[in-house]
Amino acid sequence: MRNLAGRAGILAVAALWLALACVPAAAQQSRTVSGIVISFGIVPAEVALRADGHRDSHPTNPPAGSQHLLITLDEAKTGKRIGDAKVVIEVADPHGRKEKKPLLHTQAAGLADYSEFFRFGSQGAYSVRVIVTPKPGAKPVEARFTVHHVI
Repeated sequence: MRNLAGRAGILAVAALWLALACVPAAAQQSRTVSGIVISFGIVPAEVALRADGHRDSHPTNPPAGSQHLLITLDEAKTGKRIGDAKVVIEVADPHGRKEKKPLLHTQAAGLADYSEFFRFGSQGAYSVRVIVTPKPGAKPVEARFTVHHVI
């Protein structure tokens, strides 16, 4: 039974990453800042709610137009996953309205990540600012991404 649950978790992660692979390339981006690889992905909220580690962390009925923003952090030199950082995202919509939230500490198949739902109610270019504080008291690092959202 335990083996079956493990396989289901792996399949859920594969489904999430497959969904990321099916979205436009602009929605999957990485930046290396101060020795940290910040990887960003976005899928509709409904897709993320099918993945173990995310389904239990987010509300089951997200607002209409919600997108699941996912951040992974890795040490650039070693490739080691960073799971204990503080991550905040600020999203600016095409009209300049901003929404800022701390991300939840989530995981998929035992790998740490950070995620939250944001509402994408308009079509156009969204600016995504990611602020990472790797350890308490450390200087935050920042990366910016652009999402070209189509309704």
